[in-house]
Amino acid sequence: MIKPLLKPTFNLFLGSLTAKALKQVSAIILLCALTTKAVLAQAPSFTDVETDVYAKEIQQAVETGLIAGFSSNNTFRPTLELTREQMVSMVINALSKLPVSPLTVPHDPPPAAGNLSKVTSSPYRDVEVTRWSAAMIEWAKFNSIVLGYSDGTFRPSQTVTRAELMVVLRKAVQYADEAGAGSSIANNKPAIAFSDISNHWAHKQIVQMSAYCGVATPVNETGNAFFPNSGTRRNYGAAATLRMLNCLRK
Repeated sequence: MIKPLLKPTFNLFLGSLTAKALKQVSAIILLCALTTKAVLAQAPSFTDVETDVYAKEIQQAVETGLIAGFSSNNTFRPTLELTREQMVSMVINALSKLPVSPLTVPHDPPPAAGNLSKVTSSPYRDVEVTRWSAAMIEWAKFNSIVLGYSDGTFRPSQTVTRAELMVVLRKAVQYADEAGAGSSIANNKPAIAFSDISNHWAHKQIVQMSAYCGVATPVNETGNAFFPNSGTRRNYGAAATLRMLNCLRK
């Protein structure tokens, strides 16, 4: 009943205005509309990503809430290497954007990384319950998205390699698929014939993720080498996780 009442009232108000006043009101309405559009379209702008090959994806990843920049000096630090706990945080943030059925997975839907409750026991012997990432690591461990090392450690501050990132993203896709919240692994793009992964332990996952919306790509998007054992930089980590999320949403 509210909408039918508002429209006649507004029209009656306009009808009582002089032609000059009506033009002024119209100009104000138009100005507000243009201003609102500009504000909504405005994206975060970092001082150090303008020339980065992943600049557009970095902006989208930040807007989506997968990762954040450094507010102290408005930088993103794209070439800084990503740690294992930071990777877990980003992947959980991505999964939290999907509609997940609580009938299929124990912890569901995954809350954004910053909203996970504290843990009461250490998920790994080197991840204390007071650590900022403890709850996220426990969640990812519980859902078989990440694994620790044979010595019972997780090494949260260790740089995550590009191969490890692909394995975790592959497991995240599987998690979403089993939960009915995303598309399954499929070759929707031609797989990339990387020149340096033929004997690598993560060969299969890297190839799969290259054919899955181009999540796995060469360093800086040039050449044909993947550099699986190199550290993952923040720029590519953000881009790859965003690609995975967008592919899950298709």
